[in-house]
Amino acid sequence: MTVVLLTAASTAPASATDSEVLQEVLDRLGTLSTSFDRFSDAVLAISVTRLDTRESASFRGDERFGPASAVKAVWVLAAIENSGVEAVEPIEYDAIYRSNDIAAGVAIDLAGGLDSINAYIRSLGMNDTDFYEWNYPREHIRRSSTFPGPARGRNLTTTDDLVTFWRLVADGLVLDRPGRASFLAWTTGFKGGADANRIVARLPMEVGARAAFKSGWLPIGREWQLAGTDEQPGEIIILTGRGVSVGAGIITVPGGPSYAIAIAAYDGRSWAGMTTWVEYSSCVVYSVIAQEPMACSTSRDPGDIALHRSPPTGALESVVVRHGFVVVDGWAADPDAWWASTLVQVTVDGVPFGGIIAAVPGDAADLSAPRFHRMLLAEASPGNHEVCAFARNDGGGSVVAMGCRTVAVTG
Repeated sequence: MTVVLLTAASTAPASATDSEVLQEVLDRLGTLSTSFDRFSDAVLAISVTRLDTRESASFRGDERFGPASAVKAVWVLAAIENSGVEAVEPIEYDAIYRSNDIAAGVAIDLAGGLDSINAYIRSLGMNDTDFYEWNYPREHIRRSSTFPGPARGRNLTTTDDLVTFWRLVADGLVLDRPGRASFLAWTTGFKGGADANRIVARLPMEVGARAAFKSGWLPIGREWQLAGTDEQPGEIIILTGRGVSVGAGIITVPGGPSYAIAIAAYDGRSWAGMTTWVEYSSCVVYSVIAQEPMACSTSRDPGDIALHRSPPTGALESVVVRHGFVVVDGWAADPDAWWASTLVQVTVDGVPFGGIIAAVPGDAADLSAPRFHRMLLAEASPGNHEVCAFARNDGGGSVVAMGCRTVAVTG
Protein backbone atom coordinates (compact mmCIF):
# COMPACT_ATOMS: atom_id res chain seq x y z
CA MET A 1 0.00 0.00 0.00
CA THR A 2 1.26 3.47 -0.91
CA VAL A 3 0.59 6.18 1.64
CA VAL A 4 1.04 9.83 0.75
CA LEU A 5 2.02 11.99 3.73
CA LEU A 6 0.11 15.18 3.12
CA THR A 7 0.99 18.72 4.07
CA ALA A 8 -0.57 22.01 3.11
CA ALA A 9 2.30 22.71 0.71
CA SER A 10 2.51 19.25 -0.84
CA THR A 11 -0.10 19.76 -3.54
CA ALA A 12 -0.29 22.09 -6.48
CA PRO A 13 -3.32 24.38 -6.66
CA ALA A 14 -6.00 23.67 -9.23
CA SER A 15 -7.90 26.33 -11.09
CA ALA A 16 -11.21 26.20 -9.19
CA THR A 17 -11.09 29.67 -7.80
CA ASP A 18 -12.32 30.65 -4.35
CA SER A 19 -14.43 29.74 -1.34
CA GLU A 20 -17.44 31.48 -2.84
CA VAL A 21 -17.38 29.14 -5.83
CA LEU A 22 -16.97 26.07 -3.63
CA GLN A 23 -19.87 27.25 -1.48
CA GLU A 24 -22.01 27.74 -4.57
CA VAL A 25 -21.32 24.15 -5.58
CA LEU A 26 -22.35 22.85 -2.15
CA ASP A 27 -25.42 25.06 -2.18
CA ARG A 28 -26.34 23.62 -5.55
CA LEU A 29 -25.92 20.13 -4.09
CA GLY A 30 -28.15 21.28 -1.27
CA THR A 31 -30.96 22.02 -3.70
CA LEU A 32 -30.86 18.32 -4.63
CA SER A 33 -30.85 16.95 -1.09
CA THR A 34 -34.62 16.53 -0.82
CA SER A 35 -34.52 14.29 -3.89
CA PHE A 36 -32.50 11.79 -1.84
CA ASP A 37 -34.69 11.95 1.26
CA ARG A 38 -37.81 14.11 1.56
CA PHE A 39 -38.46 13.30 5.24
CA SER A 40 -38.63 16.58 7.16
CA ASP A 41 -36.26 15.45 9.92
CA ALA A 42 -33.59 14.12 7.56
CA VAL A 43 -30.19 15.78 7.79
CA LEU A 44 -28.10 15.65 4.64
CA ALA A 45 -24.89 17.59 5.20
CA ILE A 46 -21.50 18.12 3.57
CA SER A 47 -18.34 20.06 4.47
CA VAL A 48 -15.15 20.51 2.42
CA THR A 49 -11.78 22.21 2.91
CA ARG A 50 -9.08 22.30 0.25
CA LEU A 51 -5.64 21.75 1.74
CA ASP A 52 -3.71 23.82 -0.79
CA THR A 53 -5.76 27.01 -0.88
CA ARG A 54 -7.69 26.69 2.43
CA GLU A 55 -10.95 27.30 0.59
CA SER A 56 -13.80 25.83 2.61
CA ALA A 57 -17.56 25.48 2.37
CA SER A 58 -20.36 23.58 4.02
CA PHE A 59 -24.03 22.77 3.60
CA ARG A 60 -25.72 22.13 6.96
CA GLY A 61 -22.21 21.47 8.24
CA ASP A 62 -22.93 22.76 11.74
CA GLU A 63 -25.88 20.45 12.43
CA ARG A 64 -25.19 17.76 15.02
CA PHE A 65 -25.92 14.12 14.22
CA GLY A 66 -25.04 10.65 15.44
CA PRO A 67 -21.88 9.70 13.49
CA ALA A 68 -21.92 5.93 14.09
CA SER A 69 -18.52 4.37 13.36
CA ALA A 70 -17.01 7.35 11.52
CA VAL A 71 -15.62 8.58 14.86
CA LYS A 72 -13.64 5.38 15.43
CA ALA A 73 -10.85 7.10 13.51
CA VAL A 74 -10.87 9.86 16.13
CA TRP A 75 -10.69 7.30 18.95
CA VAL A 76 -7.81 5.43 17.31
CA LEU A 77 -5.85 8.63 16.82
CA ALA A 78 -6.49 9.68 20.43
CA ALA A 79 -5.32 6.22 21.52
CA ILE A 80 -2.07 6.66 19.60
CA GLU A 81 -1.62 10.06 21.19
CA ASN A 82 -2.19 8.67 24.69
CA SER A 83 -0.65 5.19 24.53
CA GLY A 84 1.60 5.08 21.45
CA VAL A 85 1.58 3.22 18.15
CA GLU A 86 2.69 -0.15 19.50
CA ALA A 87 -0.17 -0.30 22.00
CA VAL A 88 -2.78 0.50 19.35
CA GLU A 89 -1.42 -1.59 16.47
CA PRO A 90 -3.02 -4.89 17.62
CA ILE A 91 -6.54 -3.47 17.28
CA GLU A 92 -6.15 -1.03 14.35
CA TYR A 93 -7.25 -3.48 11.62
CA ASP A 94 -10.37 -4.52 13.51
CA ALA A 95 -11.24 -0.95 14.53
CA ILE A 96 -10.62 0.74 11.16
CA TYR A 97 -10.91 -1.84 8.36
CA ARG A 98 -13.55 -4.08 9.96
CA SER A 99 -15.14 -1.30 12.05
CA ASN A 100 -15.41 -3.73 14.95
CA ASP A 101 -17.24 -2.27 17.95
CA ILE A 102 -15.30 -4.16 20.61
CA ALA A 103 -11.97 -3.06 19.11
CA ALA A 104 -13.28 0.51 19.14
CA GLY A 105 -13.97 0.12 22.86
CA VAL A 106 -10.37 -0.91 23.40
CA ALA A 107 -9.29 2.22 21.50
CA ILE A 108 -11.38 4.31 23.91
CA ASP A 109 -9.60 2.66 26.86
CA LEU A 110 -6.18 3.24 25.29
CA ALA A 111 -7.12 6.90 24.79
CA GLY A 112 -7.87 7.26 28.50
CA GLY A 113 -11.66 7.06 28.32
CA LEU A 114 -14.39 9.20 26.85
CA ASP A 115 -13.75 12.20 29.11
CA SER A 116 -10.12 12.21 28.05
CA ILE A 117 -11.11 12.01 24.38
CA ASN A 118 -13.63 14.84 24.80
CA ALA A 119 -10.96 17.05 26.35
CA TYR A 120 -8.55 16.15 23.56
CA ILE A 121 -10.92 16.97 20.72
CA ARG A 122 -11.77 20.31 22.33
CA SER A 123 -8.09 21.16 22.06
CA LEU A 124 -8.35 20.43 18.33
CA GLY A 125 -11.27 22.83 17.86
CA MET A 126 -13.96 20.14 17.53
CA ASN A 127 -16.36 22.11 19.69
CA ASP A 128 -19.61 20.51 18.53
CA THR A 129 -18.52 16.90 19.05
CA ASP A 130 -19.33 14.97 22.25
CA PHE A 131 -18.82 11.31 23.09
CA TYR A 132 -21.22 10.11 25.77
CA GLU A 133 -21.38 6.31 25.73
CA TRP A 134 -20.08 3.14 24.10
CA ASN A 135 -21.86 -0.14 24.87
CA TYR A 136 -19.50 -2.73 23.42
CA PRO A 137 -19.01 -5.29 24.80
CA ARG A 138 -22.22 -5.26 26.82
CA GLU A 139 -20.41 -6.14 30.02
CA HIS A 140 -18.06 -3.16 29.66
CA ILE A 141 -20.16 -0.02 29.18
CA ARG A 142 -18.12 3.19 28.83
CA ARG A 143 -19.68 6.51 29.72
CA SER A 144 -18.51 10.11 29.98
CA SER A 145 -19.16 12.31 32.98
CA THR A 146 -21.70 14.19 30.83
CA PHE A 147 -23.81 11.09 30.12
CA PRO A 148 -26.63 10.78 29.04
CA GLY A 149 -26.27 13.90 26.90
CA PRO A 150 -28.94 15.46 24.67
CA ALA A 151 -29.71 12.22 22.82
CA ARG A 152 -29.77 9.68 25.68
CA GLY A 153 -26.11 8.80 25.50
CA ARG A 154 -25.73 8.87 21.72
CA ASN A 155 -22.49 10.40 20.47
CA LEU A 156 -22.82 13.57 18.41
CA THR A 157 -20.69 15.47 15.87
CA THR A 158 -20.96 17.65 12.75
CA THR A 159 -19.47 17.41 9.28
CA ASP A 160 -17.64 20.68 10.02
CA ASP A 161 -15.93 19.05 13.01
CA LEU A 162 -15.04 15.90 11.06
CA VAL A 163 -13.40 18.05 8.37
CA THR A 164 -11.49 19.90 11.09
CA PHE A 165 -10.17 16.57 12.37
CA TRP A 166 -9.01 15.27 8.99
CA ARG A 167 -7.55 18.65 8.02
CA LEU A 168 -5.39 18.63 11.14
CA VAL A 169 -4.28 15.09 10.33
CA ALA A 170 -3.32 16.14 6.80
CA ASP A 171 -1.45 19.20 8.03
CA GLY A 172 0.56 17.16 10.52
CA LEU A 173 -0.81 19.18 13.44
CA VAL A 174 -1.83 16.06 15.37
CA LEU A 175 0.52 13.16 16.08
CA ASP A 176 4.26 13.11 15.47
CA ARG A 177 6.01 10.63 13.23
CA PRO A 178 5.77 7.66 13.24
CA GLY A 179 2.32 7.96 14.80
CA ARG A 180 0.93 10.06 11.97
CA ALA A 181 2.42 7.79 9.30
CA SER A 182 0.88 4.75 11.01
CA PHE A 183 -2.52 6.39 11.33
CA LEU A 184 -2.57 7.38 7.66
CA ALA A 185 -1.48 3.88 6.64
CA TRP A 186 -4.25 2.30 8.72
CA THR A 187 -6.97 4.58 7.33
CA THR A 188 -5.85 4.60 3.68
CA GLY A 189 -7.61 2.53 1.03
CA PHE A 190 -10.83 0.57 0.68
CA LYS A 191 -12.40 -0.94 3.80
CA GLY A 192 -14.52 -4.04 4.39
CA GLY A 193 -18.04 -3.84 2.93
CA ALA A 194 -19.96 -1.53 0.59
CA ASP A 195 -21.19 0.80 3.33
CA ALA A 196 -17.61 1.36 4.47
CA ASN A 197 -16.67 2.83 1.09
CA ARG A 198 -19.60 5.05 0.09
CA ILE A 199 -17.51 8.23 0.12
CA VAL A 200 -15.13 6.86 -2.55
CA ALA A 201 -17.54 4.53 -4.38
CA ARG A 202 -17.96 6.77 -7.46
CA LEU A 203 -14.42 8.14 -7.59
CA PRO A 204 -11.72 6.75 -9.87
CA MET A 205 -10.36 3.48 -8.45
CA GLU A 206 -6.85 4.85 -7.92
CA VAL A 207 -8.27 7.80 -5.98
CA GLY A 208 -10.25 5.60 -3.61
CA ALA A 209 -7.24 3.36 -3.06
CA ARG A 210 -5.13 6.34 -1.95
CA ALA A 211 -7.79 8.11 0.13
CA ALA A 212 -7.51 8.11 3.94
CA PHE A 213 -11.01 7.90 5.41
CA LYS A 214 -13.40 6.26 7.86
CA SER A 215 -17.12 5.71 7.40
CA GLY A 216 -20.02 4.95 9.68
CA TRP A 217 -23.42 3.42 9.07
CA LEU A 218 -26.50 2.24 10.94
CA PRO A 219 -29.13 0.98 8.48
CA ILE A 220 -32.76 1.83 9.14
CA GLY A 221 -34.41 -0.91 11.17
CA ARG A 222 -31.26 -1.89 13.07
CA GLU A 223 -31.52 -2.45 16.81
CA TRP A 224 -29.80 0.02 19.11
CA GLN A 225 -29.01 -0.89 22.71
CA LEU A 226 -29.54 1.76 25.38
CA ALA A 227 -27.97 0.61 28.63
CA GLY A 228 -29.67 1.29 31.93
CA THR A 229 -28.81 3.95 34.49
CA ASP A 230 -29.83 4.54 38.10
CA GLU A 231 -32.54 6.89 36.85
CA GLN A 232 -33.70 5.08 33.72
CA PRO A 233 -33.79 1.40 32.75
CA GLY A 234 -32.07 0.07 29.66
CA GLU A 235 -33.99 -0.66 26.50
CA ILE A 236 -33.62 -1.71 22.89
CA ILE A 237 -34.92 0.67 20.25
CA ILE A 238 -35.35 0.11 16.53
CA LEU A 239 -33.88 2.74 14.23
CA THR A 240 -37.04 3.16 12.17
CA GLY A 241 -36.08 6.69 11.18
CA ARG A 242 -32.61 7.21 12.54
CA GLY A 243 -30.31 5.48 10.15
CA VAL A 244 -26.86 6.94 9.53
CA SER A 245 -24.58 6.95 6.50
CA VAL A 246 -21.48 9.09 6.89
CA GLY A 247 -17.95 9.22 5.50
CA ALA A 248 -15.05 11.55 6.23
CA GLY A 249 -11.41 11.74 5.28
CA ILE A 250 -8.72 13.07 2.96
CA ILE A 251 -9.03 12.68 -0.82
CA THR A 252 -6.22 13.51 -3.25
CA VAL A 253 -6.51 14.31 -6.95
CA PRO A 254 -3.68 12.52 -8.83
CA GLY A 255 -1.12 15.22 -9.62
CA GLY A 256 -3.40 17.81 -8.00
CA PRO A 257 -4.75 19.07 -4.70
CA SER A 258 -5.93 17.22 -1.63
CA TYR A 259 -9.00 18.11 0.37
CA ALA A 260 -10.71 17.10 3.60
CA ILE A 261 -14.35 16.17 3.22
CA ALA A 262 -17.19 14.89 5.39
CA ILE A 263 -20.62 13.86 4.09
CA ALA A 264 -23.51 12.69 6.25
CA ALA A 265 -27.07 11.48 5.82
CA TYR A 266 -28.92 11.04 9.10
CA ASP A 267 -32.47 10.63 10.42
CA GLY A 268 -33.87 9.89 6.97
CA ARG A 269 -36.51 7.42 5.84
CA SER A 270 -34.82 6.19 2.65
CA TRP A 271 -31.70 4.08 3.22
CA ALA A 272 -31.01 3.90 -0.53
CA GLY A 273 -31.38 7.67 -0.80
CA MET A 274 -29.12 8.33 2.18
CA THR A 275 -26.29 6.12 0.94
CA THR A 276 -26.47 7.42 -2.61
CA TRP A 277 -26.36 11.02 -1.27
CA VAL A 278 -22.93 10.27 0.21
CA GLU A 279 -21.73 8.67 -3.03
CA TYR A 280 -23.17 11.29 -5.38
CA SER A 281 -22.06 14.35 -3.40
CA SER A 282 -18.52 13.03 -3.03
CA CYS A 283 -18.32 12.43 -6.78
CA VAL A 284 -19.54 15.94 -7.60
CA VAL A 285 -17.04 17.61 -5.24
CA TYR A 286 -14.18 15.53 -6.66
CA SER A 287 -15.25 16.36 -10.20
CA VAL A 288 -15.21 20.09 -9.44
CA ILE A 289 -11.91 20.18 -7.55
CA ALA A 290 -10.19 17.87 -10.02
CA GLN A 291 -11.56 19.85 -13.00
CA GLU A 292 -12.59 16.45 -14.37
CA PRO A 293 -16.11 16.17 -15.83
CA MET A 294 -17.70 12.98 -14.49
CA ALA A 295 -21.11 11.35 -14.77
CA CYS A 296 -21.93 11.17 -11.07
CA SER A 297 -25.55 10.00 -11.22
CA THR A 298 -26.45 6.34 -11.65
CA SER A 299 -29.64 4.34 -12.14
CA ARG A 300 -29.61 3.53 -8.40
CA ASP A 301 -30.18 7.16 -7.49
CA PRO A 302 -33.61 8.63 -6.67
CA GLY A 303 -35.70 9.18 -9.78
CA ASP A 304 -35.26 12.95 -9.91
CA ILE A 305 -31.47 12.50 -9.97
CA ALA A 306 -31.22 9.41 -12.14
CA LEU A 307 -33.62 10.86 -14.72
CA HIS A 308 -32.31 14.44 -14.42
CA ARG A 309 -35.68 15.89 -13.53
CA SER A 310 -34.45 18.67 -11.25
CA PRO A 311 -35.49 22.04 -12.73
CA PRO A 312 -32.78 24.44 -13.91
CA THR A 313 -32.25 27.93 -12.55
CA GLY A 314 -30.85 31.08 -14.11
CA ALA A 315 -31.34 34.72 -14.91
CA LEU A 316 -31.66 36.97 -17.94
CA GLU A 317 -29.26 39.68 -16.77
CA SER A 318 -28.92 42.04 -19.71
CA VAL A 319 -30.76 42.90 -22.92
CA VAL A 320 -29.36 45.68 -25.10
CA VAL A 321 -29.96 46.87 -28.65
CA ARG A 322 -27.01 47.40 -30.97
CA HIS A 323 -27.69 48.71 -34.47
CA GLY A 324 -31.18 47.25 -34.35
CA PHE A 325 -30.02 43.82 -33.18
CA VAL A 326 -30.93 42.45 -29.73
CA VAL A 327 -28.07 41.13 -27.57
CA VAL A 328 -28.86 38.95 -24.54
CA ASP A 329 -26.63 37.95 -21.62
CA GLY A 330 -27.26 35.82 -18.55
CA TRP A 331 -26.64 32.47 -16.91
CA ALA A 332 -28.42 29.14 -16.64
CA ALA A 333 -27.58 25.99 -14.68
CA ASP A 334 -29.24 22.62 -14.49
CA PRO A 335 -28.52 21.30 -10.98
CA ASP A 336 -28.13 17.66 -12.03
CA ALA A 337 -26.15 18.24 -15.24
CA TRP A 338 -22.95 19.53 -13.70
CA TRP A 339 -20.63 19.81 -16.69
CA ALA A 340 -23.20 19.82 -19.47
CA SER A 341 -24.53 22.84 -21.32
CA THR A 342 -27.89 24.20 -20.22
CA LEU A 343 -30.02 25.14 -23.20
CA VAL A 344 -31.75 28.54 -23.29
CA GLN A 345 -34.62 29.71 -25.50
CA VAL A 346 -35.17 33.43 -26.01
CA THR A 347 -38.52 34.89 -27.05
CA VAL A 348 -39.27 38.35 -28.39
CA ASP A 349 -42.88 39.40 -27.80
CA GLY A 350 -43.72 35.77 -27.01
CA VAL A 351 -42.24 34.33 -30.22
CA PRO A 352 -39.09 32.10 -30.13
CA PHE A 353 -36.26 34.12 -31.56
CA GLY A 354 -32.63 33.43 -32.39
CA GLY A 355 -32.57 29.66 -32.00
CA ILE A 356 -31.26 27.69 -29.00
CA ILE A 357 -28.46 29.24 -26.93
CA ALA A 358 -26.11 27.09 -24.82
CA ALA A 359 -24.95 28.20 -21.37
CA VAL A 360 -21.62 26.38 -21.21
CA PRO A 361 -19.43 26.00 -18.08
CA GLY A 362 -15.88 26.81 -19.11
CA ASP A 363 -14.34 25.45 -15.90
CA ALA A 364 -15.22 24.63 -12.30
CA ALA A 365 -15.71 28.29 -11.48
CA ASP A 366 -18.56 28.41 -14.03
CA LEU A 367 -20.43 25.34 -12.79
CA SER A 368 -22.71 27.23 -10.46
CA ALA A 369 -23.68 29.82 -13.10
CA PRO A 370 -22.67 28.98 -16.70
CA ARG A 371 -22.89 32.06 -18.92
CA PHE A 372 -24.75 32.57 -22.17
CA HIS A 373 -24.38 35.43 -24.68
CA ARG A 374 -26.00 35.84 -28.05
CA MET A 375 -26.73 38.53 -30.61
CA LEU A 376 -30.06 37.60 -32.15
CA LEU A 377 -29.36 37.47 -35.86
CA ALA A 378 -32.50 39.18 -37.09
CA GLU A 379 -33.06 42.89 -36.91
CA ALA A 380 -35.96 43.80 -34.62
CA SER A 381 -38.65 46.17 -35.84
CA PRO A 382 -38.79 49.68 -34.30
CA GLY A 383 -40.72 50.02 -31.05
CA ASN A 384 -40.80 48.42 -27.61
CA HIS A 385 -40.25 44.68 -27.33
CA GLU A 386 -40.49 42.25 -24.42
CA VAL A 387 -37.50 39.87 -24.42
CA CYS A 388 -37.72 36.76 -22.20
CA ALA A 389 -35.42 33.78 -21.56
CA PHE A 390 -36.31 30.20 -20.61
CA ALA A 391 -34.02 27.36 -19.49
CA ARG A 392 -34.66 23.83 -20.69
CA ASN A 393 -34.41 20.87 -18.35
CA ASP A 394 -31.75 18.45 -19.60
CA GLY A 395 -34.03 15.54 -18.68
CA GLY A 396 -37.12 16.93 -20.36
CA GLY A 397 -40.16 18.51 -18.79
CA SER A 398 -41.32 22.10 -18.66
CA VAL A 399 -39.01 24.98 -19.39
CA VAL A 400 -38.23 27.42 -16.56
CA ALA A 401 -38.71 31.16 -16.99
CA MET A 402 -35.60 33.20 -16.13
CA GLY A 403 -36.96 36.70 -16.52
CA CYS A 404 -37.97 39.30 -19.06
CA ARG A 405 -36.74 42.74 -20.10
CA THR A 406 -38.38 45.45 -22.17
CA VAL A 407 -36.16 47.16 -24.75
CA ALA A 408 -36.77 49.95 -27.23
CA VAL A 409 -35.60 49.62 -30.83
CA THR A 410 -35.34 52.92 -32.64
CA GLY A 411 -36.31 53.33 -36.23
